[in-house]
This record gives sequence, C-alpha cells and structure tokens, in this order.
Amino acid sequence: MPPLETALAALGAHPGVEHVLVLGRDGLLIQHAGGAGLDAETVSAMAPGIAQAAGELGRAAGLGDVQTVVLKLERGVALVSTLSADLLLAVLLRDGVGFAPLLRELSERRGELAGLV
Repeated sequence: MPPLETALAALGAHPGVEHVLVLGRDGLLIQHAGGAGLDAETVSAMAPGIAQAAGELGRAAGLGDVQTVVLKLERGVALVSTLSADLLLAVLLRDGVGFAPLLRELSERRGELAGLV
C-alpha cells in the first residue's frame, strides 16, 4: 500500500471515522479513504470555503491562521484541517464519538501528511 494510503488508513482507524479526504485548496479531490455512499468530490469542493472562512475569522480576531475547523452537524462531525498552503484534510465522523486523540494526531502529523502527497 502506498504511504499516503497507509497514513489515511491509520486516521480512518480512529473510532467513529467514516471518511478521510485529502484535497487541494482549490477543492479538487486528491485521495479518499472510506466507505461508499459519499460524494467525495462534492465534499472536497466545499471544504476550502470552510477553511477560508475560519481563517478570515481567526485573523480578524487576532488569533492567527486556521489549523483545524470542527463542525458539529446534525448527524456527525466534520473536521477540516490545513496540511500546507496548498493542501487540506477533511475527516467525517459518526455522531457521539470522542475524537480528541484524532485531533492530537492531526496536529502532530500535519507536516508528515503533507509530505506524502
């Protein structure tokens, strides 16, 4: 298995994770790991807008650039994380599952994940 697929599979092994997507800042899907039933290209197209809005909020509030955005949705949680200036990672999780270890891993492995693309 290629290193990027291995890394995404490791993230996908966290409890509750259903999909992991790597995408460009332009919204183009690079890699998707997860089950069927997701329109991964549409999700990828929408994630940069979330990261951009969160980044603008952070800068306006004097808190700096966005690293990770957490969205609590009706039936789950979506994370959008900055890997580099050109890359984002989106993770979709089932509702009701703790994800602090996943956030910690994303923070620690951000640069490594970007280097695999």
